[in-house]
Amino acid sequence: MGTHALGGIVTAQTVVAAVTTAQTAINTVLASISVPNKATILDVILTVTDMDTGTPIMTVDVGDASGPATPDDDRFIAAFAASAAGNIRASDSAGLLEAPYTYRNLAGTDTAQTEQVIECTVKTAPTTAAAGTVTMTVVYFA
Repeated sequence: MGTHALGGIVTAQTVVAAVTTAQTAINTVLASISVPNKATILDVILTVTDMDTGTPIMTVDVGDASGPATPDDDRFIAAFAASAAGNIRASDSAGLLEAPYTYRNLAGTDTAQTEQVIECTVKTAPTTAAAGTVTMTVVYFA
């Protein structure tokens, strides 16, 4: 943890999830991290092992899943290949995060909500599923 120039405490949360072959179906949540409401996302880092031993087509998205913000499954990372071991950062040119993203309460929504959930979900199922690991880190300040 540290502080950000714009105020707030910078935090990095990491989750490591073991993925079974049954969990590689489309729209399955592989990993999730809750961040405080109104958190500003600075980066999302995703590392996966090879979970598709057939013709490689498996992809995953990382985005928000809840809260007063409009859900956007691929807000931070879209269609990343989980059919080969590798990693991606939302702040890379290959990611979607061109600038920090801040969750905000929308008019008419519950202002008592205390967190947002960022999820890694399966976008395209594998040809031949294999067990693997997903490591997701979200860096934010609040």
